[in-house]
Amino acid sequence: MAFVFTVSVFVGVAGAGISLILPNQYTAKGLLVVSRKADASSSNFFTYEGSYAQQSAETYTTTFLSVLQSPSNIGAAVDAADVKKVSKLVKAKKEGSQSIVLAVKGDTPEQAQSYWNKIADRAIQTHTQLTANADPLVNVTKTPNSPVILKTYPKWQTVFGAGFVFAVIISSSLIVVAKYLKGERDN
Repeated sequence: MAFVFTVSVFVGVAGAGISLILPNQYTAKGLLVVSRKADASSSNFFTYEGSYAQQSAETYTTTFLSVLQSPSNIGAAVDAADVKKVSKLVKAKKEGSQSIVLAVKGDTPEQAQSYWNKIADRAIQTHTQLTANADPLVNVTKTPNSPVILKTYPKWQTVFGAGFVFAVIISSSLIVVAKYLKGERDN
């Protein structure tokens, strides 16, 4: 049992040490909100314009999510040589009926923030061009104070825990198999 514990601690410490040597990574994370201004209502009859505006915005959110993540949007926002690399660093997810969380990773806080702003601004610019001929009342805005920069790497505690658990499972399995094979050989 001491062997299992010693090996597990060693593997956990080695994993944590390696994770601390690796370079830091940062994530710029912010919220984009899709809305639609309601048409002016008529006093002659009742309309469902407020409901229609909300439904239009909810439906358009999925379309804007596609525009945001598209390689053409990312390519127009960053250097063309970096499109494939940056595309892997971009994650966008519909979080609410009319909101999208955009997360972009970078090697430095400045790079993450720059990529986030460029990608979001380019998608909003594309949106403006598309809706000029379709529905100019649909609007996409960045929330104030977006993006927020988070240090996302290294997480040595997680690496240590995962290494420790992995080593416990492997070393315990090896001990069980060795005892089983020794018992079979003795019979």
